[in-house]
Amino acid sequence: MRVGSRGRRGSGLFLIALLVIVLGMLLVGCGGEESSTSTSVTAVASSETTTSGAATTAASSTSTSVVLTTTTGAATSTTIAPSTTTTVKATTTTAKATTTTAKPTTTTVKAKTVLTVSGPSGTKELSMADLKAMSATSGYGGWKNQLGNITAPVSWKGVSVRALMELVGGGGSVTVIASDGYEQTFSGGELSGGINMYDPTSGEAITGISGSLRGIVAYAKSGGAIGSGEGPLRIAFVSPEKDQVTDGSMWVKKVIRIEVN
Repeated sequence: MRVGSRGRRGSGLFLIALLVIVLGMLLVGCGGEESSTSTSVTAVASSETTTSGAATTAASSTSTSVVLTTTTGAATSTTIAPSTTTTVKATTTTAKATTTTAKPTTTTVKAKTVLTVSGPSGTKELSMADLKAMSATSGYGGWKNQLGNITAPVSWKGVSVRALMELVGGGGSVTVIASDGYEQTFSGGELSGGINMYDPTSGEAITGISGSLRGIVAYAKSGGAIGSGEGPLRIAFVSPEKDQVTDGSMWVKKVIRIEVN
């Protein structure tokens, strides 16, 4: 009976010893696991990601945090790396307004040329207004034709041929051209009154008159415009009084051009 009790006591001690060994091994195994070091990386994205099919669209602002967790033994250390934020700056393009202002255009209509004067210094194209703006010469004049018929003196107004010659450099003579092609050349002496004169009543030749005789390009007759039958411009020889007439061949009508020689 004593042997049986000892045997049971020995068997119980053996089981207890075995349990202690197992527990010790378990504790050693847990310690080994706790002594190991593990590192985990956790990424946290603050942006929202939407996935449709194979396409992925991310918001323009992305925040990434890296979490490092280190476990040594029983102590745990967590290090959070600084987050990185990327911001896409919006770009606004504004088209600059362009204003175009049309510059006013002024068109000046040139007055009709009624007389062209050419000479050593160039050519002048004169309108009726140009002629009337020049110094005017007035007087009385008439003519005697080849048949001896007399046209009594009337008033004429115009510009002296001498003044027109000076516009283009002057000269010794002029050739007057009419619209029908007729031409008449006058010397400087003739333009200054050195031509035949006749009594306006009898038609007899005379040598002296009151005042001087001069040739003009007339634009007015008896206070009005010269008619289309002889104008608008014609050569006239005038003096202060109605005391002379001259040769009709000298009175060129429908004058359009003067060439100074």
